[in-house]
Amino acid sequence: MPIKKLIIDKADRLYQLPPELLAVVAADERRPLLRRLDAIDLASFAWPPQIDPDYLPNPEGIRPASTERINNLKEELIAWLAAQYGVRLTTRDLFIGGRVSTLMFGLALAYIDTGDVAFVPDLGLPLYRKVVIAAGGEPAGYSVSAKNNWSPKFDRLNTGLGRVARLLFLNTPHNPTGVELSEKELSDLAWKAGRENILVINDAAYQSISGRKPASLLAVEGGRRVGVEVYSFSYQFGLPWLPFGFVAGNREVITGLKAAATLTPAYIPDYYIDLALPAIRQFPGQALKNTRSLVNQTAAEAGNLFGLLSLENAGAGTVPFAWVRIERRRNASTMARLLHRRFRVLVVPGNGFGENGQGYLRFSLTTGSKAYVEAYARLEKRLKHLHGANEE
Repeated sequence: MPIKKLIIDKADRLYQLPPELLAVVAADERRPLLRRLDAIDLASFAWPPQIDPDYLPNPEGIRPASTERINNLKEELIAWLAAQYGVRLTTRDLFIGGRVSTLMFGLALAYIDTGDVAFVPDLGLPLYRKVVIAAGGEPAGYSVSAKNNWSPKFDRLNTGLGRVARLLFLNTPHNPTGVELSEKELSDLAWKAGRENILVINDAAYQSISGRKPASLLAVEGGRRVGVEVYSFSYQFGLPWLPFGFVAGNREVITGLKAAATLTPAYIPDYYIDLALPAIRQFPGQALKNTRSLVNQTAAEAGNLFGLLSLENAGAGTVPFAWVRIERRRNASTMARLLHRRFRVLVVPGNGFGENGQGYLRFSLTTGSKAYVEAYARLEKRLKHLHGANEE
């Protein structure tokens, strides 16, 4: 007797997840008009620092870091946070784990039950909606739009929705706009969150990129009482890209994260500690300075391309991305597809971050200036050809 084909339906949450940032453009991959050209990727975030090719961890280095070594790293972080922001923490106020997305998911698992409401930035990375949905919660957007110069509006915390929400995801400096909240704005948010009993989780991954010292949630009045900040060792200290980050802040929140992290424990080899310790002590190290210089040089070259395409820079310049306005606010997905199909240039449509991103594009500034020079030359040549054909 033949065995019937097994049919297993996917969980509803998989259908609720927001699409990837490049989903609209990638769907057009099968129909490029210029197949012979290699794509120029101005969309992807490629972290520049690399591990020295001559560096090879010894057998001890690839073994899991001991508790003592993790605590040594925590002590260095405590000293760094005290020097940077005047924040006084203990080792119990810190958790060291995997990449930022993994830490965000762990926090969602720890503090979101089925049906719980969690505020997410709209406009913002799809990551926050994803972790809320994956944990069984209901994401509710708070406005981040051009109407308010991309500064987030927290009015919904004062509504009935705010009274039942469990937590709020924050991203300052903000990806993709680069907007940073001031100390006063963070203090006001901490007061509102404390009144409504809402946990604030700040994704602070890009704090070190600009070279300026942005305000920290942990340093403002009431900030540590209501929240935590999530960091990447790579982006914060200029390490090569490693799935390695930390969370600092409210001790009870850290305890919950530790419990949730036992479900998907991060593997932290000892050589991660060897790389991190000197980078923290020498902050900002040469690798981070080189990255800042690369981002600035790339931004300068990108300006030529934006002029060619009649794009207007609308970002704050604090993150390794350019947030640009399309002339006459034309459809972002259409513009991204057009650049990809006609010129094989890949960019991120702004509506991938939410409806408020319609009419905008995001460009990566970690690609290096050479990629923008090549894109400019390709578009200029092709546009001249198209304009000439139209005139004929």
